[in-house]
Amino acid sequence: MGFKEDFMGNAPGACPFLHLVERSTSDVLEQAEALPFWSQDYTQLSKGAFSGSVTSVSCDGLQIFTETMNQAVDQIASAPVDSYVMGLPTLVDGESTWGLLPITTNSLITLEKNAELYFKTSNISEITAAVIPAQRLETYAAEVEWIDLSKVMEGLKPVEMLHPDIAQQLLSALQGGIQYKADIADNIHAHQMWRNFEDDLLSTCLHTLLHVRGNIHPHFDQRLPRYLVNRVRDYTLSNSALPLTIGELCKSLRVSRRTLNHAFIRVLGITPVAYIRNLRLHRVRFEMQQSPHEVISIAHLATKWGFWHLSLFSRYYRELFGECPIDTLQRARLESKRP
Repeated sequence: MGFKEDFMGNAPGACPFLHLVERSTSDVLEQAEALPFWSQDYTQLSKGAFSGSVTSVSCDGLQIFTETMNQAVDQIASAPVDSYVMGLPTLVDGESTWGLLPITTNSLITLEKNAELYFKTSNISEITAAVIPAQRLETYAAEVEWIDLSKVMEGLKPVEMLHPDIAQQLLSALQGGIQYKADIADNIHAHQMWRNFEDDLLSTCLHTLLHVRGNIHPHFDQRLPRYLVNRVRDYTLSNSALPLTIGELCKSLRVSRRTLNHAFIRVLGITPVAYIRNLRLHRVRFEMQQSPHEVISIAHLATKWGFWHLSLFSRYYRELFGECPIDTLQRARLESKRP
């Protein structure tokens, strides 16, 4: 048995009320208590020694968690009050039901706010899910995507099949919160990192729901594309150290996220997220090349342009430019000394 629980709210620069749990268990009753903020009653159904684990990352009411178990278990559970639950079963070995409906990999599993969950796991199981405060998701849907979430949720079953590509996009967004837990906890830019992660997660969840509902081809105003690209560029360059999230850009531009995505794909063939990242990478490169001896450190310059996750920054830079940042800087310094 192992148990690690941290509250990072008092650390300098940490995300307010960041709560991390990593726990392994050897008893099904202990497993029922392992997931924070939930009320759960577990009954082991298959015979054998039990082992399970929970990893949970929570901040300001939004929770991402992964739960694994090696035995079939009947769960009766309640999520935090006034929250939606969305997730994916990432390992299903045998029969399993969520809300009395069968699940497989690529199943979207959801739980309406304040609904009781009935979940029978397979003999070996793993799920990854998000718990999202209802008001936050509903507001994001209305203000950023121009969607009435209640209409999207009408008729949605607790289990819906997804195209594998859509399922993978959702899984990547969910795993982002789990994978960043150490970086968020230790990084002085933790709050900004979580803010960007949350924005991406909410967008991906809504995109997934719209895909289920079959409403992924909204009307597109042909006059907008280049104008929107130019405005996003202006916003990005004028907010170097604290880049706006896509949600904030959509609010400022008064367009939906889908409209913004369509504009960028039409004009540049890439998403707004990729474009903004590339634009900031170019500014880092420009400063290294133009004023190499004024660069205190690559980390300092990267942070100036909104890159707080330095290993990701280096990877993005290398992928875009075909060389590491240090190679660019060293070459620029050598060239500046030549007569």
